[in-house]
Amino acid sequence: MPQQQTIRDILDTSAIAVVTDEHKLADTLALLGKEPAFVVTDSQVFKEVASVVPPHIKLTYISVLMARHKGILPYLTTGLQAVNRLADGDTVLIAEGCTHHRQCEDIGTVKIPRWLKAFTQKNIYIETSSGTTFPQDLSPYTLVIHCGGCMLNEKEMKYRTKEAGMQHTPIINYGILIAYMNGILERSAEAVPELAFLKE
Repeated sequence: MPQQQTIRDILDTSAIAVVTDEHKLADTLALLGKEPAFVVTDSQVFKEVASVVPPHIKLTYISVLMARHKGILPYLTTGLQAVNRLADGDTVLIAEGCTHHRQCEDIGTVKIPRWLKAFTQKNIYIETSSGTTFPQDLSPYTLVIHCGGCMLNEKEMKYRTKEAGMQHTPIINYGILIAYMNGILERSAEAVPELAFLKE
């Protein structure tokens, strides 16, 4: 899982990893006695976490780190402008790499479609794919929104982003989209060099 991988990478550099949740974050920061150099969170609670973490402390989220680790982060920003260009009748593909049991508030099939329609105020159509199934023909889609790809290897994620690029279909991942729709993407750019252009 990406959380465990992130913690493992931190420990491998002889750094210290402190784990908490968004509800105990303020208390945890107060108890540390020393400000953390970096804070990593889940994109779904980024806004809440950003309100607690002081602006001078670097802050980003798991899906950005995973995309950077797999070498696909620059490709996943191509969908930013496409989000603003969505129009009534457009079809968006939401692709997930895993086949987990879907909950009533599933992020890929419930939350993101709801948030995207509220953000764009457009009557758009949503199609989904999961697991190893990924459409070979992306021409029907105005935008592809992909999960963090924690269950897919680097080769598969690079294949999917490359296919989107070759077919001129903008692609973005869950984390970047959620941060963008909440107006907090620029904050995460402070911690990741590949997103520095967002602050220009």
